[in-house]
Amino acid sequence: MDLDDQLVGHWSSVPFSYGVMEASELGLLGDGQGWSAWFNVGELAVTRLRWRCPEPGVLELRARWSVHGTPDSSAGSLSFASAEPAEPLDEVTRHRYVLAPVEPMPGADPLPAISFEEPVEFCFHYARGPKEIRPEEDPTFPAVPYQ
Repeated sequence: MDLDDQLVGHWSSVPFSYGVMEASELGLLGDGQGWSAWFNVGELAVTRLRWRCPEPGVLELRARWSVHGTPDSSAGSLSFASAEPAEPLDEVTRHRYVLAPVEPMPGADPLPAISFEEPVEFCFHYARGPKEIRPEEDPTFPAVPYQ
């Protein structure tokens, strides 16, 4: 597989979403599986995907299926309070990226981040989170575990 090991882990747009009522996250597992999530106070949409890097600086995302629903605001992490049935997808997108520190707001200390030329889940910048993540952290894991 063509994976960039530097991309493995959790990525969040939250530090760059000040003044915005929505945010996104990416979870990229070391085996080429993962998920993307878009959320606000009343909606959560998660896409299960496969990822790879067909060339340096290019992230390819193959959407496999998606789930939309209501977020569970009492949970400490992204999870569904209720969800619609999963919808199968077969969509491939490619995104040019750069890994470099980015200021989340003017004057703030730069954060390790991935930046995209075109938005992924409506966001251009994602701050580095934990590199070690598990499939169980995917909000759709209770519905369809990874195989």
